[in-house]
Amino acid sequence: MITSYVQLLQKRYGDKLDDNAREYISFAVDGSNRLKKMMDDLLTYSRIGRPDINPEQINPAELIEKVKKVIDSNYPAGNHKINCRFPENMNIHADKKLILKLFHNILDNALKFNNSKEQIIEIAADENEKEWIFSVKDNGMGIEREYHGKVFGIFQKLHNHSEYPGSGIGLAICEKIVSRHNGKIWIDSDAGRGATFHVSINKVKHS
Repeated sequence: MITSYVQLLQKRYGDKLDDNAREYISFAVDGSNRLKKMMDDLLTYSRIGRPDINPEQINPAELIEKVKKVIDSNYPAGNHKINCRFPENMNIHADKKLILKLFHNILDNALKFNNSKEQIIEIAADENEKEWIFSVKDNGMGIEREYHGKVFGIFQKLHNHSEYPGSGIGLAICEKIVSRHNGKIWIDSDAGRGATFHVSINKVKHS
């Protein structure tokens, strides 16, 4: 509602306002849009904590293809490549919507914080007796080791909003999704050398 009224003010009276007033209106619209995004993400975060998740047998490769379609619509075509290497006929027992959100957030981050001329993401999966372990490797700007734990906290942004928009909740949502599946998420990265996100999902059924 705030955004709608400020935009209405801008539309009806914009030609009667000076440059400073128009700039203030622009700041108000941007701020209210950021607040809406933050509230949406907080709602998503809180819902993940509810006791009822819906685990089922899912094919991660199919989920990645769905995520890639969304990613391709949000980023310029031809600037990025997402390669996926999973075992044939691989299935995991997990909540489909949550795992879809998990991969989307990780891949979105991998492209958002990547200034390479050709952005390349490599997704792979391995397994042991107890768990599946996914890795998402990018050739982006990387993360200094001192911030590896910080990035999974709520509102923990390492960059200015004007440079890299976002609520700072995306990776916190990832951590909570993985935790709901009795797994772990961690990073291998150094500044300027890309990053690899690892996710473990237990093979035992989740309730």
